[in-house]
Amino acid sequence: MNTKSFVGKLNQITKALFSMTPAQREKVHQSIQALDAEISTDELIQPLFDVSSQCPHCHSRHLKKWGKSGAIQRYRCKDCQKTFNNKTNTPLAKLHKSHLWEEYARCMVLKLTLREAADICGINLKTAFLWRHRFLMAQAGKNQDKLSGIIEVDEFFLARSEKGSKTLAHQKKPRKRGGNLDKRTKEGQVAVLLSIDRSNHMINAILPADSKAEIAVHLTENITENSVLCSDGSWSYVEIAKQKNCDHKRLINNQVRVIDKVYHIQTVNGAIAHFKGWVNGKMKGVATKYLSNYLAWFKESHAKLDKQQILVAAYG
Repeated sequence: MNTKSFVGKLNQITKALFSMTPAQREKVHQSIQALDAEISTDELIQPLFDVSSQCPHCHSRHLKKWGKSGAIQRYRCKDCQKTFNNKTNTPLAKLHKSHLWEEYARCMVLKLTLREAADICGINLKTAFLWRHRFLMAQAGKNQDKLSGIIEVDEFFLARSEKGSKTLAHQKKPRKRGGNLDKRTKEGQVAVLLSIDRSNHMINAILPADSKAEIAVHLTENITENSVLCSDGSWSYVEIAKQKNCDHKRLINNQVRVIDKVYHIQTVNGAIAHFKGWVNGKMKGVATKYLSNYLAWFKESHAKLDKQQILVAAYG
């Protein structure tokens, strides 16, 4: 087909698309997606390894191919003589049934429970639990986003949980669904920092202590200078705003909720309510030792990562 003929047909298709209803265009979109060849997990991961291929044991770049294990390429390091594949020493190492990982990642996009994901993928419940935390391990505790423009920030508290532990380290008697916890004090609670800008970039962090110093450690480096910082009445953010040369809008509880019809912390408070409702509702509470993983999952969901992007993030 010559160029003139191709352009003519392309123009006809474009006009036809413009004349369709949104539902009809969505049907065409789904048909095109169905024609696209599915990319296997190994084909997705291999380019990530090729970008900075090195020995996972000694970090040498002097490698050579060393046969295959099934369809997976193995390598041997010329320096330390050890063999490996593209997943060695990554969170995905030694996990089996890689042909099911993409389907499991789709379950994570939908934020399904372990039992729901296990049933859909046809795997054991323990396997579903292992995959969930392996897929989240690489991103847990990482805050690579830079916040700019109008930035909202707030802290919230969750009851310390040792869910699943056979012995309790922090409390003498088990609590049932948070009972007997005095919410007026911080004892027995874990502080979490959450911040979002109006471009939907998010950072979150578990604070060892709810103090100005800890907040500064996790927030200062992620704020762009000359932004607008919106916070509650806490004095912890005043010094941070000065340090980053930010205009600081303090929203005092029950006194000021919105400033100039633009500045508020309703977006971040909505995200906090969503997170707490999710982990305490659908997930029936999460153990504190896994909380950073669930915060990473929440951030991936907020960024609307698809199943392949989740696998790329899991690879680390």
